[in-house]
Amino acid sequence: MKKLNVSIIIIVTILMLGINSAYATNTSTTKNLTNELSETNEISAEEAREERSNKELSTLEVEGYNLNPYFNKNTLTYTVIIPEDVTSLEINAEPAVDGAIVRISGNTRLTRQENTVTVRVTAKDGTSRAYTITVLKEPKVNLKLESLQIEGVNLEPNFSSDTFYYTSALIDTELTSLNINAVANDPEANIEIVGSNNLVDGENLINIILSNDEETTIYQLNIDVDKLGEKEKEVDNVITRVRKIINYSLLGFAGLMLFIAFILIIVLIVKIVKRNKEKKMMGEKPHKQKKQKVKKEKTRKQPKH
Repeated sequence: MKKLNVSIIIIVTILMLGINSAYATNTSTTKNLTNELSETNEISAEEAREERSNKELSTLEVEGYNLNPYFNKNTLTYTVIIPEDVTSLEINAEPAVDGAIVRISGNTRLTRQENTVTVRVTAKDGTSRAYTITVLKEPKVNLKLESLQIEGVNLEPNFSSDTFYYTSALIDTELTSLNINAVANDPEANIEIVGSNNLVDGENLINIILSNDEETTIYQLNIDVDKLGEKEKEVDNVITRVRKIINYSLLGFAGLMLFIAFILIIVLIVKIVKRNKEKKMMGEKPHKQKKQKVKKEKTRKQPKH
């Protein structure tokens, strides 16, 4: 009996040590998953309310020109400078949520020196917000670029002397600076390039400033640099998924260990009960035989009549 009890204690101790180890490993993961599920339910209802009242823009662009300041969904007023002979603008405005309605007015018949373009976003619940773009016309530009070439960069749109704002993207690059060759239509003009060195991951605004004794003209390049690259991003996503799978597997392992421990304890208890019954039965048999023997002896000793 003592050996059996010692065996039980050893088995249970080993199992509990394994379970505690798995539990310790997964405690933080379990808490995080529980919190995530709880927060998800709360966030879902809140997100539904926010979506109905959302009247923000996710994108606001003026084709061929740069907004000042850069677009931010919480910034409602902007300024754009256009050449004197431009009479209309293409506006790209996208709502932050599907179902919101965007209406643009004032972007045609730009005849005055100062014009106002209104971009109104109406949410699903009927409330609205207006983004305002003040369009200023600058005097006719005489000082321009005749050519613009950037090594390893394709500009969007293609270069034109009358287009003063360009964009481009560099994917998976190690470049830290750009080699820009700009030629002005005035040989005596001074050309200054600002922002082409020390490129950072993300947007980089480069100004090409032309100046002579009579005027100053600025061309702008918005270069989006992705130093990490799409392949590296995909690898990061795969690693994140693998980590989640491992966490769920560890939780399953802890549950399996608890189940095995429960089954083993039940089996041990059944064995103990069975063994105790067997010992009890074996103890009762000698006792009965002894009683029967005493009874026979008494019968023999009784006198005969």
